[in-house]
Amino acid sequence: MKKILLITLLAAGLAGCNRSPEFYFERGNYLFAAGKDTEALENYSRALLLRRNYPEALTSRGLAFERQGDRQKAGIDYRKAIEFNASFLPAYNNLGALLMDGENYREAVALFTEALGVKPDYSFALLNRGLSFYKLGDCAGATADLTRALELNDKFQMAYYHRALCARKARNLPAELADLDALLALNPAAALAIFERGKALYYMQDYPGAAQEFSKAAGLKPEDPVYAYWLGFALYKAGDLEGALRAASKAAAVKPDSYQLRGLMGDIYAALKDKGNAAAQYRLAAGLSPKSASLYQAKLNALEKPAAPARKKRK
Repeated sequence: MKKILLITLLAAGLAGCNRSPEFYFERGNYLFAAGKDTEALENYSRALLLRRNYPEALTSRGLAFERQGDRQKAGIDYRKAIEFNASFLPAYNNLGALLMDGENYREAVALFTEALGVKPDYSFALLNRGLSFYKLGDCAGATADLTRALELNDKFQMAYYHRALCARKARNLPAELADLDALLALNPAAALAIFERGKALYYMQDYPGAAQEFSKAAGLKPEDPVYAYWLGFALYKAGDLEGALRAASKAAAVKPDSYQLRGLMGDIYAALKDKGNAAAQYRLAAGLSPKSASLYQAKLNALEKPAAPARKKRK
């Protein structure tokens, strides 16, 4: 997603006998694409022995080091590529993405800013700097960069997704839905986008609509209890108590130690007038989360409180 692969499968170059730096570089690319990382590294290194100042080979070797899990060597190669050619943008992008993977977002922002100084309309740098701004909690900076990135490339799914999350933080739910819809037009099976769309509808108090989206997401990711939890929550709010109980019970089977799920099941049972099961779920929730124990104790007390006698109508 964030890395740029300098892979060119040049069959003619591989078939020749010329042992130039280009020959070894192209052979390394061929081997890397075939998943033969060790052999690819050997060929990139041979290319670099013949030509020390070869940013393409350094960047490709860095990517091969990354795939082998050697992030330190990858970073060294990316930095060398930039030293040899300060305008070689793929090295900036891959080094920045490496920094992002290590959660060094401020350093990544600085690096992507350098890349944009070389090429102001470099869409990958705008995308990744926007994502870094988002991780730093700067939604204004993130939205500006992601908007510009989408103007240059309207296929960036991550840009739509994170701009949507920033719109939610700004309480601009229509803008959030517009971005999520644009993402889903590109990738209809993006479960996380469907899930976030359901949350937007939930916050707009469209509980049946939210339940539909959560149901889609849960169908795509049945192993994720969070989707089933939100489905149960939306159905509970929509008044479909039996459906809510089925969804919450399914989620609890996957994650039995979730106090939120136990609390939701307690609420559903209480709405169904099943005080015994409601009390059992509230006790489980309180035991799982001592910090929330007072909340569930209050719900238990409310269950055990005798109903007020019906008032007689005055004649």
